[in-house]
Amino acid sequence: MRLAGWLFPLLCFVALALSQSEDAKKLLENLAQHYDRTKSISLEGTITTVTKSPSAETKVTTVFSIVFQKPNRFRFVLKDAQGQIQQVFVSDGTNTFLELPMLKQVFKRPAPKEGIPTPGGDILSGSLKEQVAKVKEAKIVGEEKIGQRKTKVIKAIMEDGTTASLWIAENTLWQARWTVEGKQVAKGTETKGQTSQFLEAMKQSTITSTISFSKVTFNPKLPQNVFTYKPPADYKVVEKLELTPQPKPKP
Repeated sequence: MRLAGWLFPLLCFVALALSQSEDAKKLLENLAQHYDRTKSISLEGTITTVTKSPSAETKVTTVFSIVFQKPNRFRFVLKDAQGQIQQVFVSDGTNTFLELPMLKQVFKRPAPKEGIPTPGGDILSGSLKEQVAKVKEAKIVGEEKIGQRKTKVIKAIMEDGTTASLWIAENTLWQARWTVEGKQVAKGTETKGQTSQFLEAMKQSTITSTISFSKVTFNPKLPQNVFTYKPPADYKVVEKLELTPQPKPKP
């Protein structure tokens, strides 16, 4: 009888877990399909990155706006918390132009065939199909308000071991957070048989990034010149970065 008494709640727990897993996967599939059908998208929000190590913790928040039109035209503007522009990245479909304020240069490169070539670019541009395909496990862990929207929170584990949380409402992603262990990054950069203090410190760190969307507009009406780029008058357009040598210290 004791075994039977434990068996029923155990079966209920397993059934509930399986149901949550199936529901989470369905939500992710619907989300990916919605974004996959979208021809263009306009996004505004913030990116917060928290880096933790045994000796310190740093937090950096930036504000972004992006307009993306499939397959490869975009305008991405990144600002600091005070509203100062940190980066402008534009693709007119033929070339990309990346402004580098510290060098007073614009780095010109051929445009990619599709998407946005930046970390997190697949999420920012709404291309989630590949990310969903890489989800190893997913589960609905609760509900939470993002702004005035009631969202479902999904915890996912990717094939490479990265953990991520997604806040979804009405087939729209309103927030995404993922954590990367420093040892994962160090593993791909260290040379066999060699170690360094930097790599050892990296192995003990974690990097957590959160993208929060304050505005998401599907298939917006876009101005004709939104993907046209004109460099600032005092910037030099280069196809190979010209690094200014650092001045030598005076004796």
